Amino acid sequence: MRSVRCAGAMGTEEETVGNRPEYDAKLIGRNLKRLRIAKKLSVEEVRRYLGLGSVQAVYKYEAGKSYPPSDAIFALMQLYEADLYDILCGCDQRPGITFVQMTQKRHIRKMKKYVIIYRKYIGGKTG
Repeated sequence: MRSVRCAGAMGTEEETVGNRPEYDAKLIGRNLKRLRIAKKLSVEEVRRYLGLGSVQAVYKYEAGKSYPPSDAIFALMQLYEADLYDILCGCDQRPGITFVQMTQKRHIRKMKKYVIIYRKYIGGKTG
């Protein structure tokens, strides 16, 4: 962990920031190739879509020898109908349910319970 100084509303404060994640270029390359093949696209078709001068760049991305620039990543996500996790991690390594989603689901269950109780209460008053 490293400390980063950041300006707060009342001046500067010390904030701890985690280390930047490492990305596996070989894994990203395998995922890009897997997604291209799944869409039945040739390397030449991908090259034309990205507006690259030669197919060598696509081969380098797929071999994990270099990362595509961010605009190419977004274009590939659209072309392959994939999301960032499909490219960075692969389909089977998606992040689990987040705390916020769990909290929202709990809140919805509670609200449904209150609606049932309220309807019973109102039904008893009118009947």
